[in-house]
Amino acid sequence: MHASTTAMTLDSQPARVLGLLREQAALFVKLETLAGRQRALVAGEAMEPLMSVLADRQRVSTRLAEISGLLKPVRRLWQSYRARFDVAQRAEADRLVIRTRESLERLLQGDERDARILSARKQRVANLLSEMNTVGGAVEAYGRTTQTTRRVDLVSEDA
Repeated sequence: MHASTTAMTLDSQPARVLGLLREQAALFVKLETLAGRQRALVAGEAMEPLMSVLADRQRVSTRLAEISGLLKPVRRLWQSYRARFDVAQRAEADRLVIRTRESLERLLQGDERDARILSARKQRVANLLSEMNTVGGAVEAYGRTTQTTRRVDLVSEDA
């Protein structure tokens, strides 16, 4: 649907705008639920289920992006659209906008925490691998030292 067509449709249908705001708020609730599952999986280091949750979040995010596109003309002229609502619709729209904003803030904060946890875990793994390489190098060097010492001993015995 073209943006001007969407704007015309939304102009004549405040109920349509409210429907989109309701769907958006419901999707944010779903996204928060998925984020909670994600957080538990990140903490438990369960990678396969985590990938499934991330895929679900992507599907919800895709629909949210579609709704955002439909609501773009509404956001640009929010006060004008808001004035077209009756008192009950206006109160509901205000609640939905506030709830959506708060949900988005919680999601961003949670995702930042998850990213920090994953980053710290990645650094720990990198440190462990580095230590293993260092230990492996030390073991290898020790093995070379032992072989060299043994050759010197063999040469000494022959002399």
